[in-house]
Amino acid sequence: MDTIEKIKSKVRGYISEKRFIHSVGVANTAVYLSKIWGGNSGKLFVAGILHDVARDMSAEKLIEIAEKNGYRIDEVEYANPVLLHAPVGAIIAKSDFGITDEEILNCIRYHTTGRKDMSLNEVIIYVSDFIEPSRNFPDAERVRAIADKNLREALLEETYFNVCYLMNKRMPIHRRTIEMFNDFLKKELTKTQIKI
Repeated sequence: MDTIEKIKSKVRGYISEKRFIHSVGVANTAVYLSKIWGGNSGKLFVAGILHDVARDMSAEKLIEIAEKNGYRIDEVEYANPVLLHAPVGAIIAKSDFGITDEEILNCIRYHTTGRKDMSLNEVIIYVSDFIEPSRNFPDAERVRAIADKNLREALLEETYFNVCYLMNKRMPIHRRTIEMFNDFLKKELTKTQIKI
């Protein structure tokens, strides 16, 4: 794996300056949340910097990389290829940045849809992506206030917003998102219950 400074410098070649600022915000927010809830701050920082490494790619390029690397694209991802930036981002993090830590790769892979049985680090990246400081719309501000007090509730509130947004746009909702939401409805999320 490259050093943090090398990763930060290299990732600029993949994404716009605006997205780079967002990624640094996600990384810093994830480290902040790890001080409250636990998690591995080093892994979270790397995952935050790299989580959107594929976000500026075209739909065609995302599909090409996914297929070339054996990722099975489902019908929701074909309908909304931007979702592929998360699993393709994990592919790029491994191939181009030398990331082999599965925890970091999973944080990148599932930061958009979430999934059932997410680790604490995965939850922190998922929430940080929504609440980092450059996100200044009212729902982000509301979830940001919740995240300091109850990370599970922040995840549920963010997911509720995202699902309502997709429904209003008449866009399909990924099954992993529904599975994650249902999973967290029935369990608590605390430092002692979810280990890293």
